Amino acid sequence: MNETFQKFKKRAWQHVVIVCVLSALAAAVIAVNAVFVPCRLCGVRLSAVWYVLIAIGGLAAGGAISFALLRIDNAKVAKRLDAELQLCERVQTALCYSGQEGDMLQQQRDDAAKKLSERPVKALPFKYTAVAVVLAAVLVLGVGALPVTAVCTSAAAPVTAPPEDPPRPVTDWEWAALDELIEYVKASQKADATVKAGMTKALEGLRNVLQGGVSQSSLTNFVQNTVTQIRNTVRDANDRADVSEEQRARNSEEESYVVNKLYEIFSMQVPGGEQNPDGSDDPEKPDDGDDDPSSGGNTGSGELIVNGVPFFDPEKGYVPCGEARAAYKEIVDKALQEGTISRKEWELIMETYFADMSDKEQ
Repeated sequence: MNETFQKFKKRAWQHVVIVCVLSALAAAVIAVNAVFVPCRLCGVRLSAVWYVLIAIGGLAAGGAISFALLRIDNAKVAKRLDAELQLCERVQTALCYSGQEGDMLQQQRDDAAKKLSERPVKALPFKYTAVAVVLAAVLVLGVGALPVTAVCTSAAAPVTAPPEDPPRPVTDWEWAALDELIEYVKASQKADATVKAGMTKALEGLRNVLQGGVSQSSLTNFVQNTVTQIRNTVRDANDRADVSEEQRARNSEEESYVVNKLYEIFSMQVPGGEQNPDGSDDPEKPDDGDDDPSSGGNTGSGELIVNGVPFFDPEKGYVPCGEARAAYKEIVDKALQEGTISRKEWELIMETYFADMSDKEQ
């Protein structure tokens, strides 16, 4: 009986394996669709590797669950043979007393083996027809849903590339102001040689970058990086033991001027509300800059900015107006208060001065 029984048991296991395979494939398709459809509807594009991993996970889960539910042993096979082949529990009885000896038991086993051998192996019907049909339908529908979803979502919501950041042209005035700032740093009498060299390198590096063309966001980043380089240069120089306190103060003052001037050139707001020791936001512009006769114009009104115009100092020679403003403002304010000169006379002198200087340069 044992040989015939093993043939039927093998066929029963084939049925279980077929259902387990269908379950694994159906679970894999369901898992992929559960991720693919929502992602496509939301415009999310995942790599094919992710879907392969999801499918593998579905295969493993579906196969394991179905195998755990459908696995069989000798007792289940014997019960199924008796029921489906109408053997009146002969196989179950023979299996139950297979380890015992006796004439009656032997006759019973021989009778069970005879009856079982009279049945062909193919006589054992497929037990899971309904389950297999459902799983096959799920598999077909799931596979067909993938291309349909891909086509429909592509047509309904085409993926467009995000708009590129438009280029930000550098104006002639900005080029001239940046070159003037570089020349100012090179000729500076405040900062020491190390600070001047570091600032000049950072500013010239910014100029080289801008020549290649940048976007507005990139310009902001490059200016911020340049400011960071300038500040690191001054900090490293001031950390040296051979630098006096007076020179450190001069280095820091020059750093503040150059940094704020750089922000002004490219119309950028100083981050964090940085201010100068006198409480102003701009080293070239005091708090009462609207009343400052030496300002030569309001930087926010579109008027002419003369802060960087060369001004002749008897002791220092030609220096930017912004550098000498505090000293000259004090002299002019005192003269205006004492009535030595009227405001109209002062404005006429300044207009004549700059007009004559322009003629000389030409």
